[in-house]
Amino acid sequence: MRRISGIMVFLVVVLGLMLPACTEKKHTTSKPIVMVSIQPIKYFVEQIADTLVDVRVMVPPGSSPEMFEPTPGQMVDLSNADIYFAIGLLDFEKGLEPKLKDQLKVRYVNLSGKADLIKEGTDEHDSAGGHHHGVDPHIWMSVEEVRKMSMQILQNLQQLYPAHSDFFSNNYIAFGSKLDSLKEQVNRILGKSSNRAFLVYHPALGYYAREFGLRQISIEQEGKNPSLKGVVDVVDQARRLGVSAVLSQSQFDIRNAQVIADELNLRVVKVDPLAEDWENSMLHIARAISGEHDE
Repeated sequence: MRRISGIMVFLVVVLGLMLPACTEKKHTTSKPIVMVSIQPIKYFVEQIADTLVDVRVMVPPGSSPEMFEPTPGQMVDLSNADIYFAIGLLDFEKGLEPKLKDQLKVRYVNLSGKADLIKEGTDEHDSAGGHHHGVDPHIWMSVEEVRKMSMQILQNLQQLYPAHSDFFSNNYIAFGSKLDSLKEQVNRILGKSSNRAFLVYHPALGYYAREFGLRQISIEQEGKNPSLKGVVDVVDQARRLGVSAVLSQSQFDIRNAQVIADELNLRVVKVDPLAEDWENSMLHIARAISGEHDE
């Protein structure tokens, strides 16, 4: 993944100098602006704030955070935002954090601060042909991690907009009930199949696998397409474990996953861990793993 370019950093500084001397934000809409890194966080914020805030997303639909750099227009949005909710583990966020705090005076919230993180290369982050070294950033693929994140979102919104504190609290409670129901639905869907292992091109489902007692096998090797030996190893492991699902994210080329799926006589099911409709995405993944394809 790439860090923000020198030109973009310069733009941030210039925008910071162009802001009014007063600390008040110049909102371009009648609602306070809340910036978030990815689409699922937009979903979480709106579950609590509803329509009281204008939530804007950095990484657009169909794009990958690994290759993302903010646009000048997004930097303008940031200069007008009250708060930025970040996963805190994506490289482009690491480049943004000091600029938001120092130049733009935007409250920066790292939503992974209380997360039970998975180190890449562990059982939840299996790779037949090699291991990554670092931390799996995809914490939003766990219902329980989302529960932690939603508490941080609630607390920060209450601090910024105290007049709506009770409204936020009630929505937070309702969202907690939705999370309970979602977890029950996923367990029910997965319980229909004895298969507990699945193949996925990019290993974005480690937290999902840990939470629901599954085994994720990554086709991608250390962020790259697999070698011929890697493909053979993946196929052998998939056969040994009785894998019945091959998943591929919308942000990646399906062809590499298709080669392995053809060898195993399976179909490739597209999933999108970055979808804004997070709840349905979680259910779709469960159906794909259990063999209940809904596409």
